[in-house]
Amino acid sequence: MGGVGAVEELFVREYPRLVRALGTAFDPEAAADAVQEAFIEADRRWRTISGYEDPAAWVRRVALNRLLTGQRNQRRRAEILATIRPVAPDDLTADQLDLRRAVASLPDRMRLAVCLHYLADLRIEDVAAAMDIAPGTVKSTLHDARRRLRPLLAELP
Repeated sequence: MGGVGAVEELFVREYPRLVRALGTAFDPEAAADAVQEAFIEADRRWRTISGYEDPAAWVRRVALNRLLTGQRNQRRRAEILATIRPVAPDDLTADQLDLRRAVASLPDRMRLAVCLHYLADLRIEDVAAAMDIAPGTVKSTLHDARRRLRPLLAELP
């Protein structure tokens, strides 16, 4: 196998079988999406994957990982939504409003990292995955955010 024809050949041979199998174990629509994404990734990395003993096994593993990750993310989202209630500004104390303003003053990336890590209680690795950045970048972003927030929060009563 080599080139686009080889990826297409693999797709034609494996896609229906893999979607049928994963669609039985998981949501059929999510399975089809995961398998398509796995084949797209295989096409991008074909130079490497074509050298594997079984490129179809790589596609199966990637599709399954995507499905499992999707399930975990859905479960986390449902858990978070079940535990929070919308907060109206009238319900917030003065300290909470000040904290909200301080966090809102951060640049987008810092604000998102702070909220995901400290408010959603996600691990550094999960924040990195959600933001599509390296864990080290999350750590430095959180460090910079704490440095910016420190003087703002020191002013609170």
